[in-house]
Amino acid sequence: MAKVVAIGLGGLLLGWGVLFIFLNMSGRSYCPGGACATGRDAAFGLTITFLILGLVALIIALAIAANTESWRKRSRFAFAATGLVVGLLPGWLWHDSLIGQRVRLDWRAPADYPEAVRGVGNWSVGSTVVRARTDGLTAYAGRDGQVRWELTAPVQESVCAMSARTSKGTGLVAFGGYLKPCTTVTLVNLSTGKSVWQQKFNGDESFPDATDGRIALADGTAVVLEEDAVRGLDAESGKQRWKRPVPRDCQAVTVEASAARLLLVEQCRKDRAGDFTMRLASLDAATGKQRWSSPLPMKTGYSSLYTVSVEPAVIALKERNERGTAAVLAFDDKGRARGTVPFSSRTETLAIGNGGFKARPALTAVVVRDTLVTVAKEPGSSYARRVSGYSLADGRRLWSKKYGPSKTYRDEVEALAVRPGGRLAVLTKTFSDGTIRHLDPRTGRQAGDIEPVSGRDDLVGAGGAELLPDADRGYVVVNQDGTDDAPPAWGASR
Repeated sequence: MAKVVAIGLGGLLLGWGVLFIFLNMSGRSYCPGGACATGRDAAFGLTITFLILGLVALIIALAIAANTESWRKRSRFAFAATGLVVGLLPGWLWHDSLIGQRVRLDWRAPADYPEAVRGVGNWSVGSTVVRARTDGLTAYAGRDGQVRWELTAPVQESVCAMSARTSKGTGLVAFGGYLKPCTTVTLVNLSTGKSVWQQKFNGDESFPDATDGRIALADGTAVVLEEDAVRGLDAESGKQRWKRPVPRDCQAVTVEASAARLLLVEQCRKDRAGDFTMRLASLDAATGKQRWSSPLPMKTGYSSLYTVSVEPAVIALKERNERGTAAVLAFDDKGRARGTVPFSSRTETLAIGNGGFKARPALTAVVVRDTLVTVAKEPGSSYARRVSGYSLADGRRLWSKKYGPSKTYRDEVEALAVRPGGRLAVLTKTFSDGTIRHLDPRTGRQAGDIEPVSGRDDLVGAGGAELLPDADRGYVVVNQDGTDDAPPAWGASR
């Protein structure tokens, strides 16, 4: 009996060793940026241990059995094979438990052609992901990546603006000619790719390139910024509902919408010396009536301006003057200033960028309840490896999470997204490999498994990417540059 157990155990251990070698080489132990370094190291260590112990046990047991005349050779191999086969399933499950849960790559879209196109913005509507390129829109099925429809930009025109949000299965997109402002505005049915209506407007010559904030879509109202007015249109018909004239020597800079409110930024020239004033206004989307207005701390013009949230009102403003305002500013529902978060401090520098998407920025900052969550860089570092949470009430930093501490790996935070239920999904990349992590936005603590994309590289491009949670199964990542090794879009499930 002892010989049977010894030979079976030897076969079991040797089988585990061979199985672990296969699983390690197949990519199941692949962890971008060392995301599962502890489990991976344990798996490789156990592989060597199993091979050595299995061989030693088999050699000793078979040597003893060879000196016993009644022990048949066929029986030795039968018991060894039994131990090997019996251990396959438990060994596989053990290996996976060491490595942990990971994301399975389901599909990747083919490379973009022609090579001159670039992504300018994205929408996610149910199980459909819409990617806007300079030459039009392409809709992918989030489940398998099949192209559902395509909408080509008008001849000699490019996509120059997109609404930040969608409403009732529609999205607002604008087209403009070369070095000309957005003048053609279209409401698109995102299920079919058909135009619901199309209108021509007077574009602002100050915005000749693709840019964000020139159009917005609330529930029932589409909003367009012109050189001398802000227009509200009925979303179903495209007919004008209201018009808000822009004062003389002023300019409507950007507008964003929630379901029922608009957040409008206007800039006015103060004097011939080049000084400016800027104000933030909240409007009723259905009527255009002003709810409140608040002056912004700016006098030399802005170099960058992003609307992070409409309700609550949160903007990221950087003044041209290096000594001027450079901060995230929060306001209450009466327009009174709340917390201020400087772009740069002694502890970190906020990295609130547009992810390379010009018409609809993929901001690396989100507002969850009363917390601003943003990507950040450490002093002296050129890599954004931190995610930090700030209070909108007083601007205090509540928590900070650092990724990629290893000198071997440069783990950068690429994108943020809010999952259903309020969890924060964080896309990090090592070179071009992707890992998805989950955080509690209130505390910054890990709220779920770290999920590397199993066994794949060249997924996250260098030009910027956006993470779009798919309500059905998992995630879709859209790259700004889809002409290189990284695909324009790819989908993964858990």
